[in-house]
Amino acid sequence: MSFKAIYVTVGTTRFDELVEEVVSAQVLRTLQQRGCRNLIIQYGHGRPVQNTDNIRKAYGISIAQYAFKLETPRTDILNADLIIGHAGAGTCMDILNHARPGIIVINDRLMDNHQKELAEQLSEEGYLFYCRVQGLAKTIEQADVTKLKPYENRNNMHTFVRYLNEMMTA
Repeated sequence: MSFKAIYVTVGTTRFDELVEEVVSAQVLRTLQQRGCRNLIIQYGHGRPVQNTDNIRKAYGISIAQYAFKLETPRTDILNADLIIGHAGAGTCMDILNHARPGIIVINDRLMDNHQKELAEQLSEEGYLFYCRVQGLAKTIEQADVTKLKPYENRNNMHTFVRYLNEMMTA
């Protein structure tokens, strides 16, 4: 499957390591091989990508980016063939509720990091792929979105909230 449009989000956090990895040569080559032509990056409180013209010339991938955008409906999510985001609960729910395929990336720098448990659970249940920053290129390369299960928020929201509450109190 081709990922022509990819949306990258760090939510309200600062996760420069994810943004930097997305525009690394290794990940850009992988995105190019998977057919990416448009990369939309929401970098939150972090730093924007500086070399967007060079990336477009070298890889044929156009980059649009912003810190935050308030809009309903969430057009960047709805228009994406793949979403790459930090493994925060809000981002995970955005991906699942908009029925988009996603790769969630664990931010190892967070204290009391519950992202790993959440990412593992959602992956184990077949809803999303997950990785650490350094494994992003391989995860994109191997991502077979046809193997992801659709998320039925009517039936699963209570289970998700209960699991999140249990995880936060553990």
